[in-house]
Amino acid sequence: MRHFLAAAVLCAAPVFAAGRTQAVIGSQHDLTATGSGPVKSAVADACAFCHAPHNVYAAVTPLWDHELSTKPYTTYTSSTYNSGPQTPSAGSSKLCLSCHDGSVAVGMTISKGLIATSGTMSGADVLGTNLSSSHPVSMTPVDDGQLAASMFGTPPATKDAAVKLVAGKVECTTCHDPHVPNNDPVLPMFLSRSNSSGTLCLACHDPTRAQPNALYGWAGGSHATAANSVMSSVGVGAYGTVAADACSSCHGGHLNQAGAGNLRAPEEGACSPCHGGSNVTPALPNVMGEFAKTYRHPTTTVSGAHDPTEALPVNAGRHAECPDCHNSHAASAQLGAALPPLVQASLASVSGYDTGGAQRPATREYQICLKCHGDSANKPQSSTYATYGRTPSRYPQGPLPAGYPVPPPMPSDQYNVRLQFTSTIGHNVMGYSIVTTSNASLRAYMLNVDGTNNTSRPLTTTSQLYCTDCHNNDQARLFNGTGPNGPHGSIFPHLLQLNLYQEPAGGGSGNSSTGRALCNKCHDTSRLGSPHGDHGSYGCTTCHDPHGVIGGSAASNRAMMNFDTSIVTKGTTYYGYYYNGSGSGQKGCYLRCHGEGHNPNNY
Repeated sequence: MRHFLAAAVLCAAPVFAAGRTQAVIGSQHDLTATGSGPVKSAVADACAFCHAPHNVYAAVTPLWDHELSTKPYTTYTSSTYNSGPQTPSAGSSKLCLSCHDGSVAVGMTISKGLIATSGTMSGADVLGTNLSSSHPVSMTPVDDGQLAASMFGTPPATKDAAVKLVAGKVECTTCHDPHVPNNDPVLPMFLSRSNSSGTLCLACHDPTRAQPNALYGWAGGSHATAANSVMSSVGVGAYGTVAADACSSCHGGHLNQAGAGNLRAPEEGACSPCHGGSNVTPALPNVMGEFAKTYRHPTTTVSGAHDPTEALPVNAGRHAECPDCHNSHAASAQLGAALPPLVQASLASVSGYDTGGAQRPATREYQICLKCHGDSANKPQSSTYATYGRTPSRYPQGPLPAGYPVPPPMPSDQYNVRLQFTSTIGHNVMGYSIVTTSNASLRAYMLNVDGTNNTSRPLTTTSQLYCTDCHNNDQARLFNGTGPNGPHGSIFPHLLQLNLYQEPAGGGSGNSSTGRALCNKCHDTSRLGSPHGDHGSYGCTTCHDPHGVIGGSAASNRAMMNFDTSIVTKGTTYYGYYYNGSGSGQKGCYLRCHGEGHNPNNY
């Protein structure tokens, strides 16, 4: 929809150049019988509704004749708004609002009284007195590292001469020229210049300034570069392509559905028009469809919890909104494989969390995951939590006989993935893992979802991994699938990319080659040695702790041995796995599982 919102600062002919005066005639700001707007009158002078040569407001330039509104305004606010107070009832924007807040009759003048009119303004042109969902006006910018540095120079100015500050403030006339409707020929909204490719917005908002800057990386991001065409009926811009729509794909200037951030729709509603598999040509992967799968992040089921300035790790209401993992200003499609642990292109310039605290921006993929799955105090995991599949408890084990290794004690937070990955006994996601076995089963390359080698992901005993090597869409396109990348949703429990059989509490057989598909992605499970041969019908995770063993050691937790205590229990006096050497009979376990006691079972 074309919203013809503009400041109604029409001019008397003697004051302005003839070209600007002529531009008003016939426009929507021309309220004569020949104007193109819905409001018309019998008056012949197109300037008469705003200006008069005499008996006008004193000290209100330029020769202002339209009665001003006396209404108070609710102004824009958000957690990321750092500029000064907004004073629309006192700044030059009050001239525009004398018509566009809808509280004063369009024909009400000072010198001529009420001029009779017919027709009404479009609803989109009436902002009302609640301006909280519109771009802030009558405010003095404050340098937060994201605005053009020139705006804080002497004199203050934007990066574009056509986009003017008014006495150092952002006013309606910064973005709008009330006398010229067609500076932007695609959107005749009285804009001060064309906003194709976001040029109007980028006059003030500067993505080239250094981090931390939420806009940083814009020039290489998909919203600035993608040539995909967009249907104009979608209402996310009128310029025809993603790159040309640019900022207007997600943001609007006035009357937005989501006030904070001036987003066209709240939360994932701003993303779904393009990322739902339609409206864009060539079509983008249907990310929104992933949230209909059985196992998915709660993006569409939790609302109102995310805030871009929230403290990390997340300790308030748990949530997984699109901007928790993606910065729409910098994100782009990953072309080819990225190298762990560095963030993929789709995760560029988003916040994260690590052992050192909040990371703005995250430079490693796992930092993004640790915002919620690390030190958060409100993790829901427990031995009874089963939203994404059964959650096992694995501590404590022991004792073992004198002289044997000592199993790790119960950790303060056994579901803290940061602690699991900083253990030396775990998958090598954060770089702490040590090699404890010969890894004869390790493949030369990871497998794709179709079983072929992913030659861009070679494997060695020192390779680092991504969280998304295991937790991912079951049809991730980076692994030769047909769907979007990332752990938006999966048909498999725990948001796993491939099937992984997990025994029920108490134990149960039923595993097969399909139930080992996830492990088989990196480990050729047909080459596993003893004692795997007689355990083939049981789950890998019954014995192996897939993230890592907190406080583990090579002697008591070699190969990430850390039993699921709902299946593997204490048999008699001793309980746990041990590794006393590589020789025959020097390694084994004391336990009871699947109806059998191992006291011990050596191999």
